Amino acid sequence: MGTYQLKKPPLELSSLSITTPQVFTLKIKENSALMRPGLAIIQVGNNPSSLTYVRKKIALCEEHQIHHELYHFPETISQKEIVHRIKSLNQKGSIDGILVQLPLPPHLSRLEISNEIKLNKDIDCLHMANFQNLLQNGEDNDIIPCTPAAVLHILDTQNIDVRNQNVTVIGRSQLVGFPLSVLLLKRNARVTICHSETTVQEHVEKADIVISCAGHKELVKGEWIKNGAKVIDVGITRIPGTNQIVGDIEFQKALPRVSFITPVPGGVGPLTVSMLFRNLYRVWCRSNGLKANVDEQEDELDYAQNYQF
Repeated sequence: MGTYQLKKPPLELSSLSITTPQVFTLKIKENSALMRPGLAIIQVGNNPSSLTYVRKKIALCEEHQIHHELYHFPETISQKEIVHRIKSLNQKGSIDGILVQLPLPPHLSRLEISNEIKLNKDIDCLHMANFQNLLQNGEDNDIIPCTPAAVLHILDTQNIDVRNQNVTVIGRSQLVGFPLSVLLLKRNARVTICHSETTVQEHVEKADIVISCAGHKELVKGEWIKNGAKVIDVGITRIPGTNQIVGDIEFQKALPRVSFITPVPGGVGPLTVSMLFRNLYRVWCRSNGLKANVDEQEDELDYAQNYQF
Protein backbone atom coordinates (compact mmCIF):
# COMPACT_ATOMS: atom_id res chain seq x y z
CA MET A 1 0.00 0.00 0.00
CA GLY A 2 1.44 3.35 -0.99
CA THR A 3 1.69 6.31 1.34
CA TYR A 4 -0.80 9.16 1.20
CA GLN A 5 0.69 12.59 0.69
CA LEU A 6 -0.38 15.04 3.36
CA LYS A 7 -2.56 17.71 1.75
CA LYS A 8 -2.79 19.88 4.83
CA PRO A 9 -0.22 20.09 7.62
CA PRO A 10 -1.19 19.12 11.15
CA LEU A 11 -2.06 21.88 13.56
CA GLU A 12 0.97 23.33 15.25
CA LEU A 13 0.98 24.92 18.68
CA SER A 14 2.72 28.01 17.32
CA SER A 15 -0.14 28.67 14.89
CA LEU A 16 -2.96 28.18 17.36
CA SER A 17 -3.93 31.13 19.51
CA ILE A 18 -5.32 30.22 22.92
CA THR A 19 -6.49 33.72 23.79
CA THR A 20 -10.15 34.40 24.30
CA PRO A 21 -12.02 36.52 21.76
CA GLN A 22 -11.27 40.20 21.90
CA VAL A 23 -15.01 40.67 22.31
CA PHE A 24 -14.51 40.06 26.02
CA THR A 25 -12.09 42.95 26.49
CA LEU A 26 -14.05 45.24 24.17
CA LYS A 27 -17.41 44.48 25.76
CA ILE A 28 -16.01 45.10 29.23
CA LYS A 29 -14.62 48.47 28.12
CA GLU A 30 -17.86 49.40 26.36
CA ASN A 31 -19.85 48.57 29.47
CA SER A 32 -17.46 49.72 32.16
CA ALA A 33 -20.30 50.37 34.60
CA LEU A 34 -21.13 46.66 34.67
CA MET A 35 -19.51 44.17 36.99
CA ARG A 36 -16.66 42.27 35.31
CA PRO A 37 -17.39 38.70 34.20
CA GLY A 38 -16.74 36.24 37.01
CA LEU A 39 -15.58 32.63 36.87
CA ALA A 40 -15.42 30.19 39.80
CA ILE A 41 -13.29 27.06 39.38
CA ILE A 42 -13.67 24.11 41.72
CA GLN A 43 -10.70 21.76 41.64
CA VAL A 44 -10.28 18.62 43.72
CA GLY A 45 -6.89 16.97 44.14
CA ASN A 46 -3.78 17.39 42.01
CA ASN A 47 -4.42 15.57 38.75
CA PRO A 48 -1.53 16.73 36.49
CA SER A 49 -3.74 17.46 33.48
CA SER A 50 -6.20 19.36 35.66
CA LEU A 51 -3.41 21.47 37.12
CA THR A 52 -2.28 22.40 33.60
CA TYR A 53 -5.76 23.36 32.43
CA VAL A 54 -6.53 25.36 35.55
CA ARG A 55 -3.30 27.35 35.19
CA LYS A 56 -4.23 28.22 31.59
CA LYS A 57 -7.72 29.31 32.61
CA ILE A 58 -6.41 31.54 35.39
CA ALA A 59 -3.82 33.08 33.06
CA LEU A 60 -6.53 33.94 30.52
CA CYS A 61 -8.74 35.40 33.24
CA GLU A 62 -5.91 37.71 34.25
CA GLU A 63 -5.20 38.64 30.64
CA HIS A 64 -8.81 39.55 29.86
CA GLN A 65 -9.83 41.32 33.07
CA ILE A 66 -12.07 38.47 34.20
CA HIS A 67 -12.76 38.10 37.90
CA HIS A 68 -11.84 34.58 38.99
CA GLU A 69 -11.98 32.52 42.15
CA LEU A 70 -10.21 29.17 42.51
CA TYR A 71 -11.40 26.71 45.15
CA HIS A 72 -8.75 24.00 45.29
CA PHE A 73 -9.81 21.25 47.67
CA PRO A 74 -7.86 18.22 48.90
CA GLU A 75 -8.76 14.87 47.36
CA THR A 76 -10.34 13.79 50.66
CA ILE A 77 -13.02 16.48 50.62
CA SER A 78 -16.58 15.29 51.12
CA GLN A 79 -19.36 15.72 48.62
CA LYS A 80 -21.35 17.69 51.18
CA GLU A 81 -18.60 20.31 51.41
CA ILE A 82 -18.41 20.76 47.63
CA VAL A 83 -22.19 21.02 47.32
CA HIS A 84 -22.20 23.64 50.08
CA ARG A 85 -19.60 25.68 48.17
CA ILE A 86 -21.56 25.44 44.88
CA LYS A 87 -24.77 26.58 46.56
CA SER A 88 -22.89 29.58 47.94
CA LEU A 89 -21.48 30.42 44.49
CA ASN A 90 -24.94 30.08 42.93
CA GLN A 91 -26.02 33.04 45.04
CA LYS A 92 -22.88 35.12 44.48
CA GLY A 93 -23.54 38.06 42.16
CA SER A 94 -19.91 38.43 41.11
CA ILE A 95 -19.84 34.89 39.67
CA ASP A 96 -21.37 34.32 36.22
CA GLY A 97 -20.03 30.84 35.57
CA ILE A 98 -19.12 27.85 37.73
CA LEU A 99 -16.76 25.16 36.49
CA VAL A 100 -16.06 21.86 38.23
CA GLN A 101 -12.70 20.67 36.93
CA LEU A 102 -12.85 17.01 35.94
CA PRO A 103 -11.97 14.28 36.70
CA LEU A 104 -13.16 14.03 40.29
CA PRO A 105 -12.01 11.39 42.79
CA PRO A 106 -14.09 8.17 42.74
CA HIS A 107 -15.90 8.90 46.01
CA LEU A 108 -17.50 12.03 44.54
CA SER A 109 -20.53 11.91 42.22
CA ARG A 110 -19.94 14.11 39.18
CA LEU A 111 -23.62 13.97 38.26
CA GLU A 112 -24.91 15.00 41.66
CA ILE A 113 -22.33 17.77 41.97
CA SER A 114 -23.03 19.09 38.45
CA ASN A 115 -26.77 19.14 39.11
CA GLU A 116 -26.21 21.50 42.03
CA ILE A 117 -24.87 24.21 39.70
CA LYS A 118 -27.43 26.88 38.86
CA LEU A 119 -28.57 26.34 35.27
CA ASN A 120 -27.55 29.77 34.04
CA LYS A 121 -24.09 29.39 35.60
CA ASP A 122 -23.39 25.93 34.18
CA ILE A 123 -20.85 26.92 31.54
CA ASP A 124 -19.75 23.36 30.71
CA CYS A 125 -23.31 22.11 30.08
CA LEU A 126 -23.06 19.36 32.70
CA HIS A 127 -26.34 19.90 34.55
CA MET A 128 -28.82 17.26 33.42
CA ALA A 129 -31.37 19.85 32.29
CA ASN A 130 -28.78 21.67 30.15
CA PHE A 131 -27.58 18.35 28.77
CA GLN A 132 -31.12 17.39 27.80
CA ASN A 133 -31.54 20.73 26.05
CA LEU A 134 -28.37 20.01 24.12
CA LEU A 135 -29.68 16.63 22.98
CA GLN A 136 -32.83 18.28 21.73
CA ASN A 137 -31.50 21.53 20.29
CA GLY A 138 -27.97 20.60 19.19
CA GLU A 139 -25.89 23.57 18.15
CA ASP A 140 -28.90 25.86 18.59
CA ASN A 141 -28.41 25.39 22.31
CA ASP A 142 -27.10 28.49 24.05
CA ILE A 143 -24.24 26.59 25.69
CA ILE A 144 -22.33 23.67 24.16
CA PRO A 145 -19.86 21.55 26.18
CA CYS A 146 -16.40 22.99 25.72
CA THR A 147 -14.51 20.06 24.16
CA PRO A 148 -17.25 19.11 21.65
CA ALA A 149 -17.46 22.80 20.75
CA ALA A 150 -13.69 22.84 20.15
CA VAL A 151 -13.95 19.82 17.84
CA LEU A 152 -16.79 21.43 15.86
CA HIS A 153 -14.78 24.63 15.61
CA ILE A 154 -11.85 22.72 14.11
CA LEU A 155 -14.16 20.99 11.62
CA ASP A 156 -15.63 24.33 10.59
CA THR A 157 -12.36 26.25 10.24
CA GLN A 158 -10.84 23.39 8.25
CA ASN A 159 -13.94 23.13 6.00
CA ILE A 160 -14.41 19.48 6.96
CA ASP A 161 -17.97 18.53 6.03
CA VAL A 162 -19.20 15.51 8.01
CA ARG A 163 -22.38 14.99 5.99
CA ASN A 164 -22.68 11.38 4.88
CA GLN A 165 -19.16 10.66 6.15
CA ASN A 166 -18.22 7.66 8.28
CA VAL A 167 -17.21 9.24 11.58
CA THR A 168 -15.80 7.03 14.33
CA VAL A 169 -15.91 8.57 17.80
CA ILE A 170 -13.85 6.69 20.38
CA GLY A 171 -15.21 7.31 23.86
CA ARG A 172 -18.76 7.80 25.14
CA SER A 173 -18.36 10.05 28.19
CA GLN A 174 -21.08 12.56 28.97
CA LEU A 175 -18.48 15.31 28.89
CA VAL A 176 -17.12 14.65 25.38
CA GLY A 177 -17.87 11.50 23.40
CA PHE A 178 -21.63 11.22 23.81
CA PRO A 179 -22.60 14.89 23.28
CA LEU A 180 -20.13 15.16 20.40
CA SER A 181 -21.69 12.13 18.72
CA VAL A 182 -25.14 13.69 19.01
CA LEU A 183 -23.93 16.98 17.54
CA LEU A 184 -22.30 15.13 14.63
CA LEU A 185 -25.50 13.17 14.01
CA LYS A 186 -27.37 16.45 13.81
CA ARG A 187 -24.87 17.45 11.11
CA ASN A 188 -25.94 14.29 9.23
CA ALA A 189 -22.76 12.29 9.79
CA ARG A 190 -22.81 8.49 9.93
CA VAL A 191 -21.54 8.09 13.47
CA THR A 192 -20.08 5.01 15.13
CA ILE A 193 -19.37 5.24 18.86
CA CYS A 194 -16.61 2.99 20.21
CA HIS A 195 -16.16 2.17 23.89
CA SER A 196 -14.31 -0.28 26.10
CA GLU A 197 -16.31 -3.26 24.78
CA THR A 198 -15.71 -2.36 21.12
CA THR A 199 -13.15 -3.77 18.70
CA VAL A 200 -11.83 -0.33 17.82
CA GLN A 201 -9.61 -1.30 14.91
CA GLU A 202 -12.34 -2.50 12.56
CA HIS A 203 -14.26 0.77 12.92
CA VAL A 204 -11.20 3.01 12.59
CA GLU A 205 -10.20 1.24 9.37
CA LYS A 206 -13.54 2.19 7.75
CA ALA A 207 -13.68 5.76 9.05
CA ASP A 208 -13.40 8.87 6.91
CA ILE A 209 -13.02 10.88 10.12
CA VAL A 210 -11.63 9.58 13.42
CA ILE A 211 -12.23 11.53 16.63
CA SER A 212 -10.65 9.90 19.66
CA CYS A 213 -11.49 11.04 23.17
CA ALA A 214 -10.63 7.96 25.22
CA GLY A 215 -7.65 9.32 27.16
CA HIS A 216 -5.74 6.10 26.51
CA LYS A 217 -2.10 6.41 25.47
CA GLU A 218 -1.74 5.74 21.69
CA LEU A 219 -4.81 3.51 21.63
CA VAL A 220 -5.25 3.99 17.89
CA LYS A 221 -2.40 2.55 15.83
CA GLY A 222 -1.24 4.51 12.84
CA GLU A 223 -1.65 1.61 10.43
CA TRP A 224 -5.35 1.32 11.28
CA ILE A 225 -6.15 4.69 9.77
CA LYS A 226 -7.48 4.77 6.23
CA ASN A 227 -5.45 6.68 3.66
CA GLY A 228 -6.75 10.23 3.41
CA ALA A 229 -8.71 10.09 6.65
CA LYS A 230 -9.02 13.13 8.90
CA VAL A 231 -8.11 12.70 12.56
CA ILE A 232 -8.90 14.79 15.63
CA ASP A 233 -7.15 13.63 18.79
CA VAL A 234 -8.89 14.78 21.96
CA GLY A 235 -7.12 12.34 24.29
CA ILE A 236 -4.34 13.44 26.56
CA THR A 237 -2.10 11.24 28.71
CA ARG A 238 0.93 12.33 30.71
CA ILE A 239 3.73 9.75 30.74
CA PRO A 240 4.47 8.96 34.42
CA GLY A 241 7.73 10.41 35.68
CA THR A 242 8.13 12.72 32.68
CA ASN A 243 6.73 15.96 31.26
CA GLN A 244 5.78 14.19 28.04
CA ILE A 245 2.15 14.33 26.93
CA VAL A 246 0.73 12.06 24.24
CA GLY A 247 -2.67 11.55 22.68
CA ASP A 248 -4.86 8.60 21.75
CA ILE A 249 -3.36 8.37 18.25
CA GLU A 250 0.08 7.11 17.24
CA PHE A 251 0.80 10.50 15.73
CA GLN A 252 4.04 9.87 13.82
CA LYS A 253 2.81 6.59 12.33
CA ALA A 254 -0.54 8.11 11.36
CA LEU A 255 0.98 11.23 9.81
CA PRO A 256 1.91 9.73 6.39
CA ARG A 257 -1.63 8.38 5.95
CA VAL A 258 -3.89 11.24 6.97
CA SER A 259 -5.05 14.33 5.12
CA PHE A 260 -5.47 16.21 8.40
CA ILE A 261 -4.54 15.53 12.03
CA THR A 262 -4.39 17.53 15.26
CA PRO A 263 -1.36 17.15 17.53
CA VAL A 264 -1.18 16.51 21.26
CA PRO A 265 -0.38 18.78 22.96
CA GLY A 266 -1.43 21.95 21.16
CA GLY A 267 -4.53 20.91 19.23
CA VAL A 268 -7.91 20.45 20.88
CA GLY A 269 -6.73 21.31 24.40
CA PRO A 270 -6.10 25.05 23.94
CA LEU A 271 -9.35 25.44 22.02
CA THR A 272 -11.26 23.69 24.79
CA VAL A 273 -10.05 26.35 27.21
CA SER A 274 -11.07 29.06 24.76
CA MET A 275 -14.54 27.59 24.32
CA LEU A 276 -15.01 27.75 28.07
CA PHE A 277 -14.50 31.49 27.87
CA ARG A 278 -16.86 31.72 24.91
CA ASN A 279 -19.53 30.14 27.10
CA LEU A 280 -18.67 32.45 30.01
CA TYR A 281 -18.92 35.43 27.66
CA ARG A 282 -22.37 34.31 26.53
CA VAL A 283 -23.78 33.87 30.03
CA TRP A 284 -22.30 37.20 31.13
CA CYS A 285 -23.92 38.98 28.20
CA ARG A 286 -27.21 37.22 28.89
CA SER A 287 -27.20 38.15 32.57
CA ASN A 288 -26.51 41.79 31.69
CA GLY A 289 -28.97 42.08 28.81
CA LEU A 290 -26.18 42.42 26.22
CA LYS A 291 -26.04 40.92 22.75
CA ALA A 292 -23.31 38.31 22.30
CA ASN A 293 -21.68 38.81 18.91
CA VAL A 294 -19.68 35.59 19.04
CA ASP A 295 -21.22 33.84 16.04
CA GLU A 296 -22.07 36.70 13.68
CA GLN A 297 -19.88 36.17 10.63
CA GLU A 298 -20.29 39.73 9.39
CA ASP A 299 -19.38 41.25 12.75
CA GLU A 300 -15.90 42.68 13.23
CA LEU A 301 -15.78 40.82 16.55
CA ASP A 302 -16.25 37.44 14.86
CA TYR A 303 -14.89 34.78 17.19
CA ALA A 304 -13.37 32.58 14.49
CA GLN A 305 -11.01 35.33 13.37
CA ASN A 306 -8.96 34.75 16.50
CA TYR A 307 -8.02 31.24 15.38
CA GLN A 308 -5.95 30.84 12.25
CA PHE A 309 -4.94 27.25 11.52
